[in-house]
Amino acid sequence: MPKINFADLDSTGKRMVFWLADEAKTVTSLITDAATHIGEIWEAAAFMKQFPEGTAERATLAERLQLGDRSAESIPDCLKRAVPGYRTLAEAADAELDELLADLKAYPGTVSAA
Repeated sequence: MPKINFADLDSTGKRMVFWLADEAKTVTSLITDAATHIGEIWEAAAFMKQFPEGTAERATLAERLQLGDRSAESIPDCLKRAVPGYRTLAEAADAELDELLADLKAYPGTVSAA
């Protein structure tokens, strides 16, 4: 599994890694080892923010992050295991767009058929 190089991250990515390490009570190198690309860092941060501290969902992700690259389970697989119906950031954005388009189609003349 490719490792994220912390030095290659932009300032936002570095802040997310620090924040996740703090939330998971681990070190930053395990966070970067746990993820194969920056999208997994974003997804892990979004997941952590969605569930309050002390919940089983957060604890499941924290335990996964603490393992770094010593786990065969990816971060997305861990999120799906923790919350089987969890929608990723991309899935949630697609669903919101579909809802918006459906609302717009309810008003004739606002959306043209492609």
